[in-house]
Amino acid sequence: MGTRGEVDVIGRKYHGWKWGWPWLGLFLFVGAGSAGFLAGGWLALRWGQPTLIPAESTPVVGSNLEPSTVIPEGQPIYNVRTAPPTNYNPQLQETVNQMVAWVQQQGLPLPALSITLMDVTRPDSPQIAGYQQQEWRYPASVVKLFWLVTFLAYQQAGLLSPSPAEPIDLNAMMQHSSNDAASVVVDAITGTASGADLTPGLLAPWKQQRERLNHFFRGAGYGYLNLKHKNFPIYSLGQEEPQGRELQLRGGMEQPSRNRLTTWQTARLLSEIHTLQAVSPAASQKMQTLMERPPTQRAQNLAGFLGAELPESANVMGKEGQTSTSRHDGVIISRTDGRLAYILVVFGDDPAYSADDQFLPELSRLSWQAMNRLYP
Repeated sequence: MGTRGEVDVIGRKYHGWKWGWPWLGLFLFVGAGSAGFLAGGWLALRWGQPTLIPAESTPVVGSNLEPSTVIPEGQPIYNVRTAPPTNYNPQLQETVNQMVAWVQQQGLPLPALSITLMDVTRPDSPQIAGYQQQEWRYPASVVKLFWLVTFLAYQQAGLLSPSPAEPIDLNAMMQHSSNDAASVVVDAITGTASGADLTPGLLAPWKQQRERLNHFFRGAGYGYLNLKHKNFPIYSLGQEEPQGRELQLRGGMEQPSRNRLTTWQTARLLSEIHTLQAVSPAASQKMQTLMERPPTQRAQNLAGFLGAELPESANVMGKEGQTSTSRHDGVIISRTDGRLAYILVVFGDDPAYSADDQFLPELSRLSWQAMNRLYP
């Protein structure tokens, strides 16, 4: 059986289904290649268990395990069509290794952990390292970052569904993680609406409309991801969990479809927002404003997440997510002097991470200290 998500520690509600995909981890491990295995062995000797496999210079975002994707003709596609030319950095990998070692010392489950660390101080030459950063995981409310980018792209192109049932409130979706506001955004992008069950003849085109959320990024080289499911509860709909056609979209109760993202995909999008490439410079700047976490708000409103305990010399922008079975965050962190900027994305997809409010702040502290040593 799956487990359902609920109220998080900062008072906002989310919804999620918890399912293990053991076959996926096995096949991804086999596909890592002998070079990654040898490099991982060297790191294991230096740092001890667990074995950490360095990121490739340009991480692979596709695999033979992915569902086939055919992008319909005329489907709007995200404007940044290729991934940034990131270079693997062993110094960053040492920092990631330290973070993973700390997590292991706390007894938290490593199979449920993913980390991507990207140095974007020099935007024309980003550096990267990570741990299990190609694992697809349920992203909780981090998915709202992707909906924000899609919404602004559709808005700029004049493609939004007219006359939404409720006003669009991007600030509520991003700053307060409102599922109600996010529901309206999803409907505006896709031209769909939640409601009662649909007949097969009506459900098929309704599902195709929801697939716009996936096609938008898959067509731009993001590889497989799943962004088409709303977050619950949605109070304006009177739904604590998916009902009607939303439940039909999940595929039933036994093996429900879930949103899926990797930390690498999230870091890529954050890097494109940071460099003002996402949609347009003006749209990227609006995204940054909506993602901003001022020092006066971080400690109280975002306790237990990345950046909450960083000094005032750190600028923080990002999107967090939490259910009873997960705790995730993705942030752009820069120093006020303009001489340091990096992206950190961490997914902890297990109830133990959800319950640990020190896990993300500690990893943020370790990375902040390490990055400041690189750029004193």
